[in-house]
Amino acid sequence: MEFPNEFQNQCIALMQKMIGIKAARFLITDPHMHKKGFVGYNVESKMEEEYHQGLEQLDPMHPSNFENSDETVISSNTVMPHQNWLKTIFYQDFIKPHGYVHVADMFFRNHGKIIAILTVLRDESLPEFSREELEILRKVQPFLEYSLNSIYLPARISEREYVRETYDLTNRELDVLEYALTGADNKTMVKHLDMSLPTLRTHLQHIYQKVDVHSTSELIAKILRELNH
Repeated sequence: MEFPNEFQNQCIALMQKMIGIKAARFLITDPHMHKKGFVGYNVESKMEEEYHQGLEQLDPMHPSNFENSDETVISSNTVMPHQNWLKTIFYQDFIKPHGYVHVADMFFRNHGKIIAILTVLRDESLPEFSREELEILRKVQPFLEYSLNSIYLPARISEREYVRETYDLTNRELDVLEYALTGADNKTMVKHLDMSLPTLRTHLQHIYQKVDVHSTSELIAKILRELNH
């Protein structure tokens, strides 16, 4: 399994086959809603950055609003009437400028805590998500949640431990490595790892030395090659 996001890619591909979508994002978080792994389909990094720079606080569908519920699938047209959705600041300032209209979220939990969110989006060429489509998503959600908790996350943890033991990386260096493996640029890593650019560069240099590579591209190639053996 490709580290660290093949499961997320496959889930997005499944959504494309099951229902019509124009874009998707699969976000894995920690229990405090800090981003740990992101995969996007037709979602530019700029859009993701905008969301986490304050717009998420305006999101009527934010996972924190459903933490204590048993909801597994929601959509913009089930959270509120569509006309009300179109009037929200979140839609006007974020969703609409990026060319989308309808949004649906699938939540994944571990011991009651939301640890991942799969978001699918549609533009005006497609209708709002129907009851039948949302019911399809609700039926597949338990299997995906089971796979996430039983297969993907344990594999990801074991791969992280392998890299730690093989190259004697610190926890912070492993965090940097995980983001590097997703293809994130330095600006994105600095934001989501909550560190300065000089600190990030220092961590990367230490990782290069320990793994015996000279660039991020060499680092990614070497680590993925070892994990896929």
